[in-house]
Amino acid sequence: MPTDSRRRQILGSLAATGLAAAGVGPARAQAWPSKPIRIFVGFNPGGTTDPYARVYGEILGQRLNAPVVVENRPGAGGTLSLGALAREPADGHTIGITTSTSVWGARTLYRRLPYDADRDFVPLGWFPVGPLLMAVPSTLPVNDVKEWVDYARKNPVSMASYGPASVPHLATEEFNKRYGTKINVVHYKGEGPMWPDVSTSVTQAGIGSYMALAPHIARGSVKVLASVGDERSPKLPQVTSFASQGFDGEIFRLSGGLLMVAPAATPEDVLQRISQAFVEGADSPKAVALREAFAIGDKPTTMDEAKRKWREESPIWIRLTDQLGIKLD
Repeated sequence: MPTDSRRRQILGSLAATGLAAAGVGPARAQAWPSKPIRIFVGFNPGGTTDPYARVYGEILGQRLNAPVVVENRPGAGGTLSLGALAREPADGHTIGITTSTSVWGARTLYRRLPYDADRDFVPLGWFPVGPLLMAVPSTLPVNDVKEWVDYARKNPVSMASYGPASVPHLATEEFNKRYGTKINVVHYKGEGPMWPDVSTSVTQAGIGSYMALAPHIARGSVKVLASVGDERSPKLPQVTSFASQGFDGEIFRLSGGLLMVAPAATPEDVLQRISQAFVEGADSPKAVALREAFAIGDKPTTMDEAKRKWREESPIWIRLTDQLGIKLD
């Protein structure tokens, strides 16, 4: 007859085997979410990442009946925030939102990153931001992109950028390489501090979202010269695209967007629940108001569509960023 200690060992082994057979391990035994969910934002308030995080964070919290906290962690073009996210447990309690540059282009800008985007993250959804807009100080004597390029050939000019390898950064490279300009790029920690400098002629141009630009348009301190991508901004239908004005580089044809991501080892059912909450919440009053305010036509995508964009578009961003030929560390 087994001793008491032997009996306990056998019973323990049987119990463990039963749990494994049922697919119920320690991580599964605990209900999710079991604590507040955090959303890391790689930029300061003032652009598109912060309001997207707050609106969809509220939607997620309501659908899961759990508190959601947004944490702004700006710096290094969003890579500091992603580095912190990569160190978080993959338990569905921490996710992040950032630009495509941070997850795709940054790998060519930095010799060492605190994450490998393809290995460490999985996209939860692609969040369109509408056509990005190029604007200049209203006092600048130009009215379209060609006139601005001609002006830049003859005068010292700088382009405001919301981060390294962003659309304005890549556009500056395109102008300098193909059109003989010597435009300097000035990087800011997001769009919030960027547009005031454009509006007061500290810099001579910027490219960014309608929402961040709108107050300066309303004050008449900037004028919009062109839009990125194929669509026109519904708020500014008179503004034509770069391509229609003869500037056909790849960077001027890409559609902008943000990626909501989670640590790659997060359980699949948790990823699906988060993604589904975003998709289903896209018609809520606050989500509709957000798209209206930002002049965004499209809703956030499913997780599968975000994965497709990752596969198909990340090589383009990586190649364009690599062509900059710079390292930031």
